Amino acid sequence: MANDFDRILDECIDRLNHGETIDACLTDYPEQAKQLEPLLRAMIQTEAAYSFTPSVNAKRAARQRFYAALEKHEQPSFWQRIFARRLVWATLASVFVIAIVGYFALRATVFTGEPPSLTIPGSAADGNFAFLVSDEVNALADFSNLYVTVSKVGVLQTGTSEKWVEFVPEVKEFDLTLLPGAKTQELWRGNIPEGNYSKVVMYVSGVQGTLKESGQTIEIKLPSNKLQIDASFQVSSGNVTSFTYDLTVVKAGNAQGGGKYLLKPQVGESGASQTPRPGNGKNKVPLQKTP
Repeated sequence: MANDFDRILDECIDRLNHGETIDACLTDYPEQAKQLEPLLRAMIQTEAAYSFTPSVNAKRAARQRFYAALEKHEQPSFWQRIFARRLVWATLASVFVIAIVGYFALRATVFTGEPPSLTIPGSAADGNFAFLVSDEVNALADFSNLYVTVSKVGVLQTGTSEKWVEFVPEVKEFDLTLLPGAKTQELWRGNIPEGNYSKVVMYVSGVQGTLKESGQTIEIKLPSNKLQIDASFQVSSGNVTSFTYDLTVVKAGNAQGGGKYLLKPQVGESGASQTPRPGNGKNKVPLQKTP
């Protein structure tokens, strides 16, 4: 549950940084709204504090005072030294308080040092890694079709130094209504560096579906244009690691308000499995979804 809340908090921070409102995030996550609201408001207030820029006149006045002090070369008096120390301690205390309150803002601004990325240039039929998608039913029955467009996929390699390994799927668009339950569709197969991995991110450029009841085509809500899950798996040269990314469509809101649909990752149904890698590279090993 903690991992889910951290993921939701990260998504809301991303959305606020892209111009969305706090109310929009709270509406999408009503169960977590009570915990999210104070954290998000603290982030907004801290960003406002950090955005201060002194005016040109204030800068000019400060320079003049500085040059005047240099010309005097006078030793400060005892009371001046005492008062200066009090100001220093007051400043340090203020900075400390701002640092605590600004923790969540700093996660989205100061601490945005992402690990370096490695882009895999192409695919390979006998590669050591395959990426598949599937769907947990939920509100899928409301749609006659539901097309998801994926621009790229990133997996986070861990170890002595972290790095993102990214690739562009061969199959960039798929109909989620054709993949209920245990059905899967392979989007990409190729070679990625051997080692341990801890996170999978799917960058989605569009989700569009047609409702069965009305025949209306609608856009599906997708926070931050990406979906991410924490999942540990290993890639080695002797095996084919297949990762199934399970998606689900849920309906939010009440019937009177018309409701809306959200596309979310299904962490519990997603995961990796391994099969022996074929020696000749000609026979494609069938990949099964991890239960």
